[in-house]
Parts: sequence; C-alpha cells; structure tokens
Amino acid sequence: MKDLRRGQSITELLLAIAVGAIFMVATVSVIVPALQENNQAVNIQQGATVGQDLLNNVRAWSEGGWSNITALATGTAYQYYLITSSSPYTATSGVQSIAIGTTTYTRYFYLSDAYRTIVGGVTSTPSGNTYDPSTKQVFVVYNWINGTTSTISTYITRNGDVVLDQTDWSGGPGATSAATSANSKFASSSNIDYSTSTGTLYVSIPGY
Repeated sequence: MKDLRRGQSITELLLAIAVGAIFMVATVSVIVPALQENNQAVNIQQGATVGQDLLNNVRAWSEGGWSNITALATGTAYQYYLITSSSPYTATSGVQSIAIGTTTYTRYFYLSDAYRTIVGGVTSTPSGNTYDPSTKQVFVVYNWINGTTSTISTYITRNGDVVLDQTDWSGGPGATSAATSANSKFASSSNIDYSTSTGTLYVSIPGY
C-alpha cells in the first residue's frame, strides 16, 4: 500500500507540474505580445516627438535668417540635420542618430521648392504655377531599428525681413499671378490713372 500511495503522489506531482507548465506557457504567450505592442506604441510616440522636434527647429532656424534655407540644395537626395548644441543652429549634411533609452532613432530633413497658384495658393507642383523663392516645403523623415519610416512636412515662408516699396505702376494692369519680385504691374481695376506719375495711382472720377 505504501508503494502504491507513493506512486500516486509522484503521478499527482508530475501532473501538477505539467498543468503548471501549460498555464505558464499560455501566460507567456499572452504577456510577450502585449509587451511588444506596448514597446511599439512607445517607439511610435517617441519617434513622432523626435521628428516634430526637428521640424520645429528648422522652422525657428529659417525665421532667424532666410539665407539659412536658400543656402541648402533642394530635393530628396540632399539630406540635412541641425546641430543645436550651440546658437545659432547650423545645418550639416547627413542623417542624425539619437539614442533614447535602449532605442536609437534617426532623423533628417530635406527641402522642396514651392510654387504659387493663380489664386494665391501654395503647391509643390511647378507646372502652370509660379515659383515662389520666399517659400519652401520642408520634409522631416524619421525612423528607428525595426520601425516604419515616417515623414512629416510643412511649408515655411520668409517673413518679417523684407520690405517692398513700390515706386512704379507704369506697367498697368495684367499681373495675373503672385509676384515673386517687384515689378510695375497691378492686377486690374477701373478708373485708375497710373501713367500721369510713375510712382502714384490716381482715381479718375468721371466729370472731374
């Protein structure tokens, strides 16, 4: 009887271990994917922050001097990032790596020319539109190991550092698109005398 009971105890112990192992495997199969999804969500959020930070810095850098932007080549082949350890920022060619925790993120930006449509909108399509030297489209590309490459973009515009003093309206009406430089034309109007004085427009009132 003692040997039988001892055999039953060993069998029950082995059965308990087997059941415990099954539960453990099942638990691990649930926890591991959940942890991976959580890490992925953290990487996505942190990656977006890294990308947006560069986009904000490029905007601030352009506001510090439009020549910073015009000194850079445009197109996807020309990749840059900003060195922000000193002021003012400086741009350098290449891709920047940023280690946050155990993850390394990469980021860079490139520029594209911008064009004005006939109604004054902005587009990256040159066909049928007017080149605008005071506007650029900036793209920021960011990624991390085993992550998906993402791109965010915005238009940046020169402002606050240019004053146009129009002194010649002799070209008359006919300006049908956004002006990219000073000229002597205006769009259209009626009862306007623009030829009596080069730098002055007069309203012509019939009967006077």
